Amino acid sequence: MAAKKVKAKKGRKTKAEEATSQPLKASLSSSLPGIILAAGIAFWYQSSGENVVINSSSSSGSGGVTQSPPYYTPKPGSWDDGYYSSPVPDQNIPSTYAIIYPNGGIGEPTEAIFETEQEFLSAGRLYNDLGQIVQSRFHFENGTALYSGPTKPGTHFQWPAVTVGHKRPVPGVVGGTGTQIELETLTEPTSDPNSDPRVFYVHNFLSAEETDELIRFSTADENQYKMRPSTGGTHKAWNQGGSEARLTTRTSENAFDMQTKNAANIKRRAFRLMRMGGYREELADGIQILRYELGQAYVAHHDFFPERQSDDHNWDPLRGGSNRLATVFLYLSDVEYGGQTVFPLVDKLTSEKSEELVRRLGDAPSEEMLKNFVADAGLKTNSWEDKLIEKCYGRFAVPPRRGDAILFYSQKPDGEMDRNSLHGACPVLKGTKWGANLWIWNSCRYSLCSVDPLNPVGELPEEMSAPYEGGYVG
Repeated sequence: MAAKKVKAKKGRKTKAEEATSQPLKASLSSSLPGIILAAGIAFWYQSSGENVVINSSSSSGSGGVTQSPPYYTPKPGSWDDGYYSSPVPDQNIPSTYAIIYPNGGIGEPTEAIFETEQEFLSAGRLYNDLGQIVQSRFHFENGTALYSGPTKPGTHFQWPAVTVGHKRPVPGVVGGTGTQIELETLTEPTSDPNSDPRVFYVHNFLSAEETDELIRFSTADENQYKMRPSTGGTHKAWNQGGSEARLTTRTSENAFDMQTKNAANIKRRAFRLMRMGGYREELADGIQILRYELGQAYVAHHDFFPERQSDDHNWDPLRGGSNRLATVFLYLSDVEYGGQTVFPLVDKLTSEKSEELVRRLGDAPSEEMLKNFVADAGLKTNSWEDKLIEKCYGRFAVPPRRGDAILFYSQKPDGEMDRNSLHGACPVLKGTKWGANLWIWNSCRYSLCSVDPLNPVGELPEEMSAPYEGGYVG
């Protein structure tokens, strides 16, 4: 879809202006020849108990002096390490136009013209493809695709899909082994109501030691929420009576890790992966650890709660409420057959979209093998588990791989609940599956709002409450 040509914060260019204007790169090169990047200067200052660097640089030439504004470089290992863009290497003059997409990349893009730094900043927060906040016109190249930040309280940055198979590092975020985390696009959501949900594969999220510790603690005597038959459909915690909400269509067992340092580290990593502005315990459930034995499964369901789940909480993010924003599902073991996460409303991936992904997701067992698996697992023909298996091999499904994860959103960028995020846990056909749910909310979750549970977005801290100013806000 062609971008609209607009001038940021000054209105659309006229057709006459567009017809007579020369290509922007050529115009810049002729009007500002010989500009040379000069020395950078830096100084340290104290912020939130951590050292950070503010840099600035200037350039001069026959056209005069061009100076880039100060920019922020977080200290390596700090919370916002990787959150902010760096200047484009060897860029001697500021960029003046970009293709801007809405938050998450869905919708019609516009071509924005920025003649001054103030015009750029007045556009509000903008992100690049790596989920970094773009600090100035020296931090992107002309024609780059940028993404608007969230504009309504209670909504948050959402990763743009770009295209199926697109893989990118998440700057500043490493897994439990210290390996760079990579995000890979699995679906391409659009503005169509029947669009695919927003789903990503997360490479290198956990270390073997972290997976082993989650599994160990799930059955440990010191865990007051240790393994027992799984529950579902309830918004209440086990200590609020939720432990009795059992479903015949969820046959696994689960535990919760509410207290360990291991769980805290993993949750913080997930918040940084999501590019949340900080970590708040009230925006996260405890990590739910799951064990699926042979034949066990969970029917297709949503992770979010209905907007009218109860009267003592506002569940609708479109109206200032809170609900589950996204799920980071952690794979704690490999499974030889079965155990996939299936999205039954999404078409099966074809090699035309991503041959490499199709190869990695694997081939379906033969019809004869599936019949034998079903019989060995003690499942009845035409049972809900048997029907789910058909979806698991006929629709889009992601097989478990220990240490990796998937990220999928339960809300659209504007806060509407995404009904197409329907998903299920496929029956285990050979072996045992260990996994874990890590749920992140858009505002304080049920029973953890400290002021008014009917207005959860009013309790978001400033660094997590949209809209945001452009560039770095110290």
